[in-house]
Amino acid sequence: MTRAFFYCGLSSALAMLAPAAAEATRDEDARVEWLLRIDEARERYDAFATRVVADRERAVETRDARQDARLDDPTLRKGDIIVTQTGLLMFEGSDKIAPDISDFAPIGEARARRSEHSATLLGILRARPAR
Repeated sequence: MTRAFFYCGLSSALAMLAPAAAEATRDEDARVEWLLRIDEARERYDAFATRVVADRERAVETRDARQDARLDDPTLRKGDIIVTQTGLLMFEGSDKIAPDISDFAPIGEARARRSEHSATLLGILRARPAR
């Protein structure tokens, strides 16, 4: 009888532990899901922050170009090149009354080398102080 009582007590103790173990597993699963949601939110924020920084840098470049160049010059013709603090820009033409920065393409070394005025453009690019 003592042995039967022991087994009965052991099985009832195990029966009481089973829900606790299941609850612990559920708690751990919930924690893992929570950590995954945090990681996903962090990734979304990092992507957002990267976009904001890139947009801000573009806005600053546009503002700088507008401040130091007359982009709305009525005498501009397609292919004209202007010098700005941020570099050389080539006017690509526009049907607008007042062209904006989107009507200009930056001229880097590769593009300058292909130009008929390559020596002059490369000289200007090399003379520009590094930022």
